[in-house]
Formats: sequence, structure tokens, C-alpha cells
Amino acid sequence: MADSKGIAITDKLFRFLSNKKNLNNITLELKDYFFITLGVSIYALGVNIFMLPYGLTTGGVIGIATILYYLTEWNVNSTYLVINVCLLVVAIKTLGFRFCAKTIYGVVSMTVILGLFQDFIATTDADGHLVFPHLLGDETFMACVLGGITDGIGLYLCFENNGSTGGTDIIAAIVNKYRQTSLGSVILACDVIIISSCYPVFNDWFRVIYGFVLMFVCSFTLDYCLNRRHQSVQFLIFSRNPGAIANAIIKNGYGVTMLDGEGWYTHTERKVLISIIRSRQQITVLRLIKSIDPYAFVSMSNANGVWGEGFDKMKVNLEKAQKDKRVLVFASNSTHKLAEVRAILGDKYDIRTLTDIGCTMDIPEKAGSIQGNALLKARFVKRYFGFDCIADDTALECNALHGLPGIYSTNYSQVNDALVLQDAETVHKYENYNEELSEEMLNILHTKAPVIDRTLNSNTQANIDKLLGNLEGKDRTARIHTVLALVMGDFDNPTMYETHLFDGVLEGTIAEKPSGEPQFFYDSVFIPNGYDKTYQELGVDVKNKISQRAIAVNKLKDFFEKKKK
Repeated sequence: MADSKGIAITDKLFRFLSNKKNLNNITLELKDYFFITLGVSIYALGVNIFMLPYGLTTGGVIGIATILYYLTEWNVNSTYLVINVCLLVVAIKTLGFRFCAKTIYGVVSMTVILGLFQDFIATTDADGHLVFPHLLGDETFMACVLGGITDGIGLYLCFENNGSTGGTDIIAAIVNKYRQTSLGSVILACDVIIISSCYPVFNDWFRVIYGFVLMFVCSFTLDYCLNRRHQSVQFLIFSRNPGAIANAIIKNGYGVTMLDGEGWYTHTERKVLISIIRSRQQITVLRLIKSIDPYAFVSMSNANGVWGEGFDKMKVNLEKAQKDKRVLVFASNSTHKLAEVRAILGDKYDIRTLTDIGCTMDIPEKAGSIQGNALLKARFVKRYFGFDCIADDTALECNALHGLPGIYSTNYSQVNDALVLQDAETVHKYENYNEELSEEMLNILHTKAPVIDRTLNSNTQANIDKLLGNLEGKDRTARIHTVLALVMGDFDNPTMYETHLFDGVLEGTIAEKPSGEPQFFYDSVFIPNGYDKTYQELGVDVKNKISQRAIAVNKLKDFFEKKKK
């Protein structure tokens, strides 16, 4: 029995590691932890070589630990650990364990490495006090500068790889969660207080000044490394062979945009290529250009800031009135549907249409089920435009017709019922989202597919005529079924998207004849249970209160309300 369990566990582990995506995630995590360890080691080295021997104080928990060391000779690493454990207990309750996982690793590794370096570097005098060698003689200012540089490099490696050394970073994150205060402001305020508090220890203002210099050098080094790593350049390329250059840039994993231009001297049309890349990759692009068109005219300039896919995120606060609203794209341009959704969700939500986000195409519904169609549309918008998205699809399902019209509701008049019903599962299948189908949708924009003409598929009168004919003398019970799909998450990481489906079902019957000229879907023949009038006769106000879409949207609203708690 134990052997079979062991084999099952081994098999699961093998399948997990065989998945290329899982293997890549593990590799990235290991890389993060390696560089966090390296960054912590460099930081700890700076503390033991430059700060402690010369009585220097910096900000953060390390600053508090060094001040206490000067007062009591408590081990810096032990004090550092105790203070951070207290902060982490509060942080886990406030911010969650996921936020703190790498911070915990950073704190533990810093504690261990600080102790190891102390054992290796320091000696003990006759009174049992730790004695650190003065590698720079009496050059306290030089120790201050070099200490700031090493600490800045160490912090850079931690921050660049999603890590943290704890301390005031934790305090800043907690304050930022509850108050509209930037992280930098909180960290600066804490550091100023900590460094200033070293004056009573030494009664020497020079120590305080050295502390501020060390903090400035550390901050400058950290900012320089971060900005240098993320520095970008913008290419403007004028070539007689722009297509080949553009293709070569794309094949190498960079982005490029082609614009129409005109050479004003010759008044001839020219193509202009614009490409923004990381500065460390500029030589690669220059070689591509030269290999294709050595006579191209190229302008390259530094881009002080680049935000967007593949670069940095815009970390600015919106105005309070706008920030308090959750932005959702509703994957439709129907004014009727939009009004219904906005009325239910209320002012706390900023609901935008496809037109509002610049999507002018009609997204093909090719998933084979209303669940799949709704999810396909929502995921397409999320992947291409970045916004959290809701999308719906609706079907009329008649019991006497084995669920038809179903997914064929918009073009029922063109469907061969007998052919469809040969497969009993065709109408009622609940097809999951298909990732390959998503890639097909994304390719639509690249191939410049025309906007789909749905006029032939929206022949409402013909659909109703066929429906009434097929139901003659049969059970007329039916229901209208709407599925609302929600896709949300980090735009840059599609594998981590959250997807949720919300069903809305309204039971009713099909009238003997239309209540008037058909205007929308099957509203002129569908009578909801509890009413003696068709949807069309009930009017918009009543319909919006009882509709299947309203049921689904209210479930969505309840979901968001529970998520806030």
C-alpha cells in the first residue's frame, strides 16, 4: 500500500516537472532566491566591514540593531532577527503570507550571514568585546561612502528579484495599505528618525551627518542600479527596406511600429520604424539594421521612462474619485446591455465598452457553447487590451426541441435541426475555455481581419417564424440562459488569470404568436413565468429587474462584495 502511494506521488512529481511551464516557474523562483541570497551577502559584508568598525549608522532595522550594539554590544544579527519577527507577525496578518514569503527568507538569510561574517571578520579582546578591523585606517568618510555603495548594491539585487530585507519595508507596506502615503515617504521618515537617534549614543553630530551621507549614497546607488537596469532607448529607422528590418526585429523578440511618412525634399512616401528596447540590447538591433540595410538612416535616443507591456508598470496613484472605482470592460457595444449592467453594479464600477478601449472588431464566437463564447471574449479582451473584463452570451433553450435553438439562437433559421441533434451532446455541452482558440483570436488583429457582418445571422423574424413552426402542438416551456464570464488578473501573466462564470436562468413559455414586430432576440415571443405578457410588452424597467442577465450580474456583484471582505 505504501509502495503504491509512493509510486503515485513520484508519478505526480514527474508529470509536474515534465510540464515546461512548471519547470520555467521553478527556474525563475530559484533564480530569485539565488540573487536575494547574493544581495543579502553583499549588504551584510558592508555592515561588518564599513559600518560596525567605524561606528556608522544607517536607516532601517539594521540601523536600530547597530545603535543597540553600540549601546549594549548585543549581537546585530540577533537584534535584527527579533525586530523583524515582530514586524513579520503583524505583516502576515495584515498583508498575507504570500507577500511575506520572500521577505521571511531575506530576513532569515540576513540574520545567518551577518553572524557568519562577524565570526569570520571580528576578533575578541581581553574583555570579551568584539573588535572589527579598520581596513581603511582612519578614513571614516570613505567607509561611509563605500558602505553606502555596498548596501545599495545588495538592496538592488534583493528588490530586482522580488525580495526584501524586511524592516522599514514592512512598515511602509502596512501604512500604504491603509493610508494614501507613498512607500518612499514612509521609509524616508523612518530612516531619518533612526539615524537621528544615534546622537544620544555618541553625542557627536558628525556621526549623524555620516549616517545621512551613508543613507544618501545607499539610496543613490540603489536608484542608479535600478534605473540603469531599466534604461531604454528609442530607435527611429528610415530605410528603403523597412519590412525586412521590421520582421528581423520581431523575430528577435522586440516590438516595432511602422508609420507612414513623406520625405519632404523628394516628396516621396517613406516608411518610418519606431522600436523601443532595453539599452543593453541596442547593439543587437544595430547589427540587425546594418546586416539588412547598411545605408539606413537611424536615430537613437535615451528614453527616460517606458511603461507598458514588456517594460515597467505605471506606478502612479489615480485621483481618489477614480481610484475608488473598479474598472471593468464589458465585451459588448450594446447600449441596452450596458445600461442594464451599469444600473445593477452602480457607481462603484467604471464600466467601459469595447469602443471605449479601442476595440472596433466583433469578436467571433467560435467556442461551441455559451460558456465558452463568454469566456473566450472576456479572455481575449484581457490578453490583448489588459483590462479586467466581463462578457456574456445568451441562448434560448426549448424543452420540446432538446435545448434548441441554444448556441444557434442568433442564426436559428439557417440551422438544420436534424443534423445538429444527431449528436445528443451538441446542444447541451459545456465546453471549457480553449487556449488555442484564444491564440487564434489574438491573431485576428495581426491579420487585419474585417469586422464581422452579423446581419445574416441576426434575422430575428426568420428565427421566430422557424421557432413557432417547430413548436406547433408541442410543449412550449423554455428558458433564456445567460452566462457571464469574468477574467481578471495580472496583464503580464496570462497563466495566473482568474476566471469565473456566473449563470442567469429565466424560466418561461413561448407564446403562440409574436406580441408585435420583433425587435430584439426572442423578446416578442418569450413570456417569463409569473407574467402574462412577453418580454417586449413588459418594458425595459421590468425586464431589467427580472432578466436572466440581471440574475448573472447580481451574482457578479455579490462575488465582488465578498471578495472585499
